[in-house]
Amino acid sequence: MPPLEEAQTTHLSADRADSEAEGITRFQGNVMVERGGSVLTGNEGLYDKRQNSVTLQGDVQINGQEMVAWGERAHVRLDEQSGQMQQGRYHFRSLHAFGRAETITIIDPDHTTLEQASYTTCMPGHEDWLLKARSVELDYATNTGEAYHTTLSFKGVPFLYTPYINFPLEGRKTGLLAPTIATSSSDGTDIRLPYYWNIAPHRDATTTPRNISGRGQMLETEFRYLNPASHGQANIDYLWNDKLLDEEDRHFYHYQHTARLSPGWRTDLLFNEVSDSAYFDDLGDSQVQTSQSHLDRRLDLRYQSRHWQFLGRVQNHQTLSGTSPYHRLPQLKLNGAGTRRPGRLYFDFSGEAVTFDHEQRLPTGTRLDLYPGVSLPLEGAAWFVTPRVALRHTQYALKEYDAAIYEERIERTLPIASLDGGLFFERDFKLGDSPMVQTLEPRLYYLHVPYKDQDDLPRFDTSEHDLSFNRLFNENRFNGADRVGDANQLTVALTSRFLDGSNGAERLRASLGQIRYFRDREVTLNARDSSAEQTSSAYVGELAFRPFSSLRFTGNARWNPHTETTEIITSRLRYQPDNDHSVYLGYSLHEEDALEQADLAVFWPVTRRWQFLGRWQYDLVQERNLDVVSGLEYRSCCWAARIVARSTLNTTSLEHERSVFFTLELKGLSTIGNRIDAEIEEGLLGIER
Repeated sequence: MPPLEEAQTTHLSADRADSEAEGITRFQGNVMVERGGSVLTGNEGLYDKRQNSVTLQGDVQINGQEMVAWGERAHVRLDEQSGQMQQGRYHFRSLHAFGRAETITIIDPDHTTLEQASYTTCMPGHEDWLLKARSVELDYATNTGEAYHTTLSFKGVPFLYTPYINFPLEGRKTGLLAPTIATSSSDGTDIRLPYYWNIAPHRDATTTPRNISGRGQMLETEFRYLNPASHGQANIDYLWNDKLLDEEDRHFYHYQHTARLSPGWRTDLLFNEVSDSAYFDDLGDSQVQTSQSHLDRRLDLRYQSRHWQFLGRVQNHQTLSGTSPYHRLPQLKLNGAGTRRPGRLYFDFSGEAVTFDHEQRLPTGTRLDLYPGVSLPLEGAAWFVTPRVALRHTQYALKEYDAAIYEERIERTLPIASLDGGLFFERDFKLGDSPMVQTLEPRLYYLHVPYKDQDDLPRFDTSEHDLSFNRLFNENRFNGADRVGDANQLTVALTSRFLDGSNGAERLRASLGQIRYFRDREVTLNARDSSAEQTSSAYVGELAFRPFSSLRFTGNARWNPHTETTEIITSRLRYQPDNDHSVYLGYSLHEEDALEQADLAVFWPVTRRWQFLGRWQYDLVQERNLDVVSGLEYRSCCWAARIVARSTLNTTSLEHERSVFFTLELKGLSTIGNRIDAEIEEGLLGIER
């Protein structure tokens, strides 16, 4: 019961008042006692001035800031802010909680006890779930509710007894969270029972015992902290004696920490480890986890100022599939740039020193890459021209290598020159009654890099860029420093935008571009790359369309005129009028990888209480489902239930694994943690907003 607020005076009123003895007054009819922010009412009352106490009878009501209580009889000591009520009913306003108790005792302003009590967040007369306890203790100072010898029932059916239960009165609180029950074709029944520990306002932990009938007992733990100058998270998940993997123990370790050392300086630590490469396929909860090929481990030291950025890093990986990348032990990067002003020289610099190491791959050694440049940005209201020259110097000191292929020390120095220019045209027009602005933005980008044989240079971390519209304007068609592509080429591009004339919002953007080559490319990663002799690149286009805030479409395409084939298409359509309604449609085509997929995800309320979620990811090449999710959630004022069925293609066995998840939330007693739409986006459906 909430405390009666302190005040200097007590106001009593009634239809009739009679003095019975010294200091004793009886009140009858519409008795009201006001003290601070609390009001007590009843049919009859007895006031003892010496003890400053009130005894009320008949339709008694105590109305405080946090709670309203009703009963047949109550005795309240006003100075001590304590009292007792018999046969009481109560309502917590902020918690939207209701209940009954044979006795409600106010011990002091921070502590209240209830005997033979019930508790629910459902409306009176519609108690879908009900907690009954022999006694309940409410501690407002610690935001804690404790109940003893408790029975929990749902729809009138008792389903849980516990001698003790702990729950929050408001907000975050230590205690049990809602359990999750799932079944799958491979693992059997999977039950999670999370326990949340609210250690401090800036620290918490969740421990989740997990029983997988087909595999065994598992424990998942998560610890989070948020300090003034640092934050981080640690996870330890452990499965003992996996029955489906020859009784082997399996684990997942994750730790992430970020700390600000001083203005501009910070450190980032990331560590990941799994016991085996199939861990996420068997025990992962999301597509993000199951699609990982490497687990990153790194320690970074970063500096950021207006003109300079520094990165010091040590990094290695745990390989789950594919080729294991080189370790960087260490990597040092320095980037800098001046202030860009039209008509003035603009200097920029990037440099890197990195030592590559590997247990099985050759060569290993150190690479130094220095890349200074200078440009002269010139621009007007409707045009810009930017000439630029740069010099890229790279040298290697190899430690372990094949002497028949490499030398111990190798150098490469190349000049790079480019000229970038464009025009801006615009016109005003009306679309119906709406003012609009259309732009036309042609752009030319010339790049010249002389050829130099680089076959004797190692390839530590270099691959060829996948050509996109933005990369039409790159100085190097390779990423990494091991290869610098020779170039004598001109990029021709055109962009048009449609802008809202009233607020400048971009409603439509369409771009198309192509590179014209004036000579064959001799620096390649593949000696059989016939595209190096073609006189032009593929056409690359992108489209962004947002007619209003709730609907947006983005698409990219690449078409090769030499083979007359569409090499890449990616398109994304999302309709999201608010956080409770979302439809996502995606399509991906990558001809080189023989990949063509369609993706549909829906989260949509079908009635006021029922919400539907679903996802269908389909492989159009193999004509098979990749991931199918469908589920329903029901939400009432005081509880929610969710059932989700899922069928996922196991990339290892190429068999579909089927599972069903069920969760019951009793509002005010347990919390699911994430709303269902957040889990759709980040978990089961794996779709980014």
